[in-house]
Amino acid sequence: MFSKFIKNKRAISPIISTVLLIMIVIILAIIILLWSKGFLQEAVLKEISGVEKEIKQYCGEVEITRILEGDSYGFTNSGNVPIYKVNLKKTQGGKSTITEISPGDGGLVNPGFATILGDDYNSGGYEEIKVIPILLGKKSGGITEVPCPEENGFVI
Repeated sequence: MFSKFIKNKRAISPIISTVLLIMIVIILAIIILLWSKGFLQEAVLKEISGVEKEIKQYCGEVEITRILEGDSYGFTNSGNVPIYKVNLKKTQGGKSTITEISPGDGGLVNPGFATILGDDYNSGGYEEIKVIPILLGKKSGGITEVPCPEENGFVI
């Protein structure tokens, strides 16, 4: 009785089923590729004294000595990593603002040199001023600026 039903049923041809399987595999591969692309980023490298490392490692090696003279504040680059720019995070009354200091305005500080960043330390009433370095690194597309994470910043 069951054999009667099976003989009358027709299945998908092997060619169509193979094409469908290949299409499903290609679609899944594209989805996985697009999903994983967000996790994989090209590394930005920096070379100092012949040693090339990922730039985030150099962020941990930045050393800053603060300078406070009256209302003026700044820092000395006491490490071996050149700083291209800095972000100043000024906190006042629970709010914070971030100001980028460009190389022409004193953000570029090579090892052993100092810069004065502002004249409003006491008069501005800031609870905290944090210097967050921005370094230059190499990428396949050329040279790029990379801000260090805030935990690598220094409080003045």
